[in-house]
Amino acid sequence: MRKQLLLSLFMFLGSSLAHGQSLVSYSNERYGFSLTYPDDLQMDPPADNGDGRHFSSASGISISVFGGNNILDETVATTTKSLLSRFDEVSYRAKGKNWFVLSGYKGDKVLNIKGFVGKGSTNELWIEYPKSLTKQFSSFASKIVASFKPGELNESH
Repeated sequence: MRKQLLLSLFMFLGSSLAHGQSLVSYSNERYGFSLTYPDDLQMDPPADNGDGRHFSSASGISISVFGGNNILDETVATTTKSLLSRFDEVSYRAKGKNWFVLSGYKGDKVLNIKGFVGKGSTNELWIEYPKSLTKQFSSFASKIVASFKPGELNESH
């Protein structure tokens, strides 16, 4: 059951949004990545360097999306390996030529990380929320993960 819930986080579900909620878009001007997120999340002010944004709710949902220049020549393998320490338990992982997904638990929270790695830059999406919200939030998390598109990864920004 637990594995099925986590796998569903990374599938785009066709279910309709809860009454009164919709998804809105965010695009990062500097790194070019984009995603959609539930309109009831609070968007924090942008970072001074324009590398990304943070969204949150009073119920403990936290979404961070950001880009960085790949000055250390990171790869999907090295980035994934360095992020494993962020989890108490990794229950799902997948990767492609320039992307990866990690999902699992950190304390009493669900943690999902999706990233894109290129020669010039990286883009990452982090979604964290209390385990108690899995039933209510997992379909939104799925939509957010599916909507996350990278910017131009072969150049520095």
